[in-house]
Amino acid sequence: MRRVLAWIAAVLAVLALVGLGGAGWYYSGLVIDPSHGGSYPLEVVAFDGSKVTLKGGSDTAAPGTYGLTWRDGNATLGPVVSVAGSTVVRKVTRVRRGTLAPGVHAYFDRWIWGHEDPRSALDLPYERVSIRGELGDFPAWRTPGTSKTWVIAVHGRNANASETLRFLPVLHSLGIPVLAISYRNDEGAPASEDGTFHLGATEWREVAAAISYARGQGATGVVLYGFSMGGGIAPMAARMLPGEPIKGLILDSPVMDWNAPIDLGARQRGVPGWLASVGKFVVERRTGISLDDLDHVRHGKEFRQPILLFVDDDDTSVPVEPSLRFAKLRPDLVTLVRTKGGGHVGSWNVDRARYEGALRDFLTASAASS
Repeated sequence: MRRVLAWIAAVLAVLALVGLGGAGWYYSGLVIDPSHGGSYPLEVVAFDGSKVTLKGGSDTAAPGTYGLTWRDGNATLGPVVSVAGSTVVRKVTRVRRGTLAPGVHAYFDRWIWGHEDPRSALDLPYERVSIRGELGDFPAWRTPGTSKTWVIAVHGRNANASETLRFLPVLHSLGIPVLAISYRNDEGAPASEDGTFHLGATEWREVAAAISYARGQGATGVVLYGFSMGGGIAPMAARMLPGEPIKGLILDSPVMDWNAPIDLGARQRGVPGWLASVGKFVVERRTGISLDDLDHVRHGKEFRQPILLFVDDDDTSVPVEPSLRFAKLRPDLVTLVRTKGGGHVGSWNVDRARYEGALRDFLTASAASS
């Protein structure tokens, strides 16, 4: 009997370990597996030509200016008119393309113009270029300018160069060339050998390739501009490339410590903390990365460049606390712009004038120092 009980206990232990490993693998996939599929969670309930009623979503009542993007259309949304239960009524500034009508399913678009390009969205000149990296050719956008300081823009996780559209008019007005890049595992870009994101631990090499490209085109200095995960890739590049002429960093809702968004995501999904720890362990084993090495607060003393840091207190994707700790640790380098109500990478949307003023001042100083 003892032998049978011991055998049953061993089987149960194995099953528990398999289940735990499976759960950890699944949760790790939410962090590192690329996902490029579209999602349209909002339903248009009514549209009268100047106001739209939206149902669904958790952030459609956010103050400021946003886009509404559906499969074959895009509109610009203005202020909130009213909120009632699960519906929100907002002003519609313009329907740019497509037909906005009841029954349309869309998403709330902080990028404003969806997945368009500088010419179609803003009537700005640009060209598509290829940047040669260690895995092959990476597509990028390049907008022209007369400055010898270039901005290299690094989008967020599962995003693309269109994330930079809101900020191009200011950069273009300053005469600053912009290189909006892609990195491994993006749509249309080379994949890594394991097909997973490394959260900045390897993606910084595409930034290095972009810097080499810019220097080959006459740039004497660069400013790295990162959003969300791109806001973690950019500081990693600055740490790994101390000899490059990186004049500054602009970080918008950056992942300064991956432990924070992973833990937050677990809480939001009702996942216990111990399972989130298992997920982190699996992330590190699947990718070979170290989350401690990606903690830029821990490595805060390594930075030498001035940093413009945007955070929004209502960010429900990337907690602001690591960024605030970083700003407190390096007040000699960091200019902090803190907003409320915009959510993740939504500081521009909720306070455009303040955002663009800070951006203009920082870039003017950066370009002058090159």
